[in-house]
Amino acid sequence: MIATLTAVWLCVVPAVTPRDDDALALLQRVAEAYQGLDHYVDRGDRVVTVSIDGERIERFDPFRLAYSRPDRFAVQVPGSRIVSDGEQMLTVVTPAGHYELSAAPERASIELLAVSAVGSAVLGDPIGPPLPVVLGLLTGEEPGRAIPTDPDQLAIEEDREWQGTTVRVLRVPMLGRTDWRLFINPETFLIVGGEAIMDPESVTELTPPGLTFDEVSVSWSAGEITTTAPADDDTNPFITEPPPGMAMLGPLLDPEARAREEAARLAADPRVGTPAPQFTVPLLNDEGMGEEIRAVDLEGKVVLIDFWATWCGPCLKELPEVAALIDAYAEADRADDLRVLCVSIDEGGDDAQGLAKELLTFLDRNDLKLRRPPLAEVALDSEGKMARAFGVQAIPSALLIGSDGTIRAVITGFDPEFRRKMSSQIDQLIQEINAP
Repeated sequence: MIATLTAVWLCVVPAVTPRDDDALALLQRVAEAYQGLDHYVDRGDRVVTVSIDGERIERFDPFRLAYSRPDRFAVQVPGSRIVSDGEQMLTVVTPAGHYELSAAPERASIELLAVSAVGSAVLGDPIGPPLPVVLGLLTGEEPGRAIPTDPDQLAIEEDREWQGTTVRVLRVPMLGRTDWRLFINPETFLIVGGEAIMDPESVTELTPPGLTFDEVSVSWSAGEITTTAPADDDTNPFITEPPPGMAMLGPLLDPEARAREEAARLAADPRVGTPAPQFTVPLLNDEGMGEEIRAVDLEGKVVLIDFWATWCGPCLKELPEVAALIDAYAEADRADDLRVLCVSIDEGGDDAQGLAKELLTFLDRNDLKLRRPPLAEVALDSEGKMARAFGVQAIPSALLIGSDGTIRAVITGFDPEFRRKMSSQIDQLIQEINAP
């Protein structure tokens, strides 16, 4: 039975008393607790509560995680789930009535979730619960992949009552998403729940046009947590038997296979061969927001433009490939003929400078060296004007522009062959510039 969760009132935000060393120590103690588990199964649910004209509405959605060392895991989110029994992995997309069976990966990881069918819900949902944090703690991945760990980024708040138990409260700023308060059992040091910190701007983003929410809260409860080996029966969370009544789609649910198919149609994109649109967009510098760059500033160069966002799971897979491509050209003589523009479409309201600093933190935490002036720059398109001008409808989206100003290649979605394919195209276009 899931208890009704206390709402977060928009006009009242509890004061934070920063205790940096204590916060880091608590996070470390939580990490040690998860690393000491051989098995973990929760029955988590997210609860979104809104109040409209005095009427209170609650929506419950499953966000659940199971993990057994070394290679069994299961993640369930609204509309989809992935399950690996160590030998094969089952992916189910319920609304479409489709499933896929594929070879099991060697291990679970945040990166795997990012490119899976559950990626958009786990990493892309701006009010998604902290499942990536829990998985990262279980697998031993650096917490900074999901949350910043600078002393001034974490804070301990006062203990509180949570579903009949006193819990420790750790406030964490989630990269690319709404900040969360994590509720920690003081005896087991496991995360038993949490709540999103909903400021007025976050509420505005969630409110459909024409409606006004009097009150909004977003919470997650882990439900009953089991840390013993699952029973070998139909309650086992790692069963990979396809659900009845669904159609098997083979590789269509595999993001990498899907990206390969799309990349194969690279030259067939209707934008290929058309003039690149004009644009003006601000660049990031070491302090945050810097000067603007215009399309005319890049005339005569081969230009690779990559649209991405911090909340985009597949982008997290592609950006290291973009960074590697930049690195490969950085010391080459031909680098002078190439420019790479990595354009974030993250939204930051009126605080563009604050958003720019958050992007710098994100790039640093993920060791993404995308800024290598003059070869490579990071730009911020928070209003989406540049993305719309280029006809971007999904990200990541990379467009390659020749020195003549026409679009020569387009890749939409993550492609594991991104670096090889783009490098080949870039080399060909640079050769055209230097041809006698």
